[in-house]
Amino acid sequence: MAKFDIIPEYSFVLGTPGETPEQTMRQIEQDIAFIREIKRINPNTEIIIYVYSPVPTEGSEMYKKVLATGFRFPEHLEDWISPQWENFDLRKNPLTPWLTPEMIDKIKDFETVLNGYYPTVSDIRLSGFKRKLIQMIAGLRYKTRIYSKPYELKALQMLWKYRQPEIEGF
Repeated sequence: MAKFDIIPEYSFVLGTPGETPEQTMRQIEQDIAFIREIKRINPNTEIIIYVYSPVPTEGSEMYKKVLATGFRFPEHLEDWISPQWENFDLRKNPLTPWLTPEMIDKIKDFETVLNGYYPTVSDIRLSGFKRKLIQMIAGLRYKTRIYSKPYELKALQMLWKYRQPEIEGF
């Protein structure tokens, strides 16, 4: 695809449950390593990251369990556009018992660093200067694999209104 200047977009779901918390974390780390390998092969590849969040279907055992905890799907069409349900639909707020806050932070922090080091080509609002600056700052973290607490990148992404391909598309 790179040879023909085609930009692929791959979606990844991280945080599938393992037999133990250690296995779940190990799988997250393997998924991150795989994403890094894809970016090494073709840096222009768009990567969309979701956190695994199963959707309970009516009549299933999971559905019965989540109803018992007070979970309810929106009852009106307009309710689906509330921030709570947008995050649920985009697999950004999974509320899954096997994912610890540390695991969710690892996924989200990696995504922030990845998006800083490889800003989406569809973000036409990022000037050349902004793109180079965020890549330089994120590059230090990406190359050293220090993803934890990338507050400086989150601040720049908020300030510059970073375009998220999974929400805004091309």
